[in-house]
Amino acid sequence: MKRLVIVVIAIGRVASADELSPPYDPCRDSILDPVATPVRNVAIDAQRGACLRDEIGTGLLASALIDTPGFHGVLAGELRLGGRTRIGRAFELGFGVRVLRYSFVQNAVNKVTKVATGPITLTAARAGQLGDGARVALVGTIEVPGTRYDQETTHVSGELTGVVSAAMTEHVVLHARLGALAATASSAGGRTHRFALRAGADLSRALGRRLAVAGGADMEAGWYGGLDHVNLRVSLHLRFTGLWRGQIGMGIPVGGEERTNAILHLGVLRDLW
Repeated sequence: MKRLVIVVIAIGRVASADELSPPYDPCRDSILDPVATPVRNVAIDAQRGACLRDEIGTGLLASALIDTPGFHGVLAGELRLGGRTRIGRAFELGFGVRVLRYSFVQNAVNKVTKVATGPITLTAARAGQLGDGARVALVGTIEVPGTRYDQETTHVSGELTGVVSAAMTEHVVLHARLGALAATASSAGGRTHRFALRAGADLSRALGRRLAVAGGADMEAGWYGGLDHVNLRVSLHLRFTGLWRGQIGMGIPVGGEERTNAILHLGVLRDLW
């Protein structure tokens, strides 16, 4: 009996200690995941956390480039579909499809519109635990060659990024990432190569059980030879009902050689289970 009392007291002390300083789970709620506001074509620089998910979704991605002194402007919008699923406890596979892209280009002389489809992208991730209250993942994305509307030019692009998601408190999660992007395009006129390094972080805060707000920044260098941009980001992540979620995100690239002025992302997702 005495031993039983000692065990009960010990368990109570451990439980009390956990209540005072628990190792919070950064993956406990998907509304704490980052909302992507990518700058690069095909969204190869889309931001994400280290948490593996089972979800499917669709979204509208719009961007604007307004160069008033140069009498040049580009407005673009695209419809995207995608999903991902866990394979075991440590792996994740995903896909993305750019269903339709519309762009409007105007300069001092011409106005041009273009409608295109594709490509398809494939994603794989390997994740693990990084101490108490943190997850780490290595994520890779590749564009499937030959899946763009424009068959006269061959495109291949991809990224490899390390991501860490750490629970600062029960309601606050920090997402940090470091990686590289690459792209190549070839046609009868020649070949073009691009490469860049990226780093960024977001801080997500849950405001109750149905809403999370986030802010952060991404820095990229090398795509144009030097500093490309610092993408300042804000977002809302909402849980509508049950397994359904909504996302609103905005990115403002500043500094560097990037000419895109703004990115807007509206998305709807559904957790698979």
